[in-house]
Amino acid sequence: MFRFQLRPEIRRQMKNPDLFIKGMEKVYGGLMIAMAGVVLMLILYFHDPENVLHPTWILFIGLGLAGWGEWQKYKGKGSL
Repeated sequence: MFRFQLRPEIRRQMKNPDLFIKGMEKVYGGLMIAMAGVVLMLILYFHDPENVLHPTWILFIGLGLAGWGEWQKYKGKGSL
């Protein structure tokens, strides 16, 4: 869904630029999943208020994926 490219001078400074790019893609994907959970909660808030917290697991999945992507970015950056 998201494609990132690094400039050549930044790419040369990184330890593993491909891992960094994969991490960026996972962060953006995880944030999209978490925001979809928030939208679902908003819909449930108006439609069925007693069940508004049921899609909380979607938030945890999205934020977990974003956290994993941040870890990959950290490992791919190296000594920048």
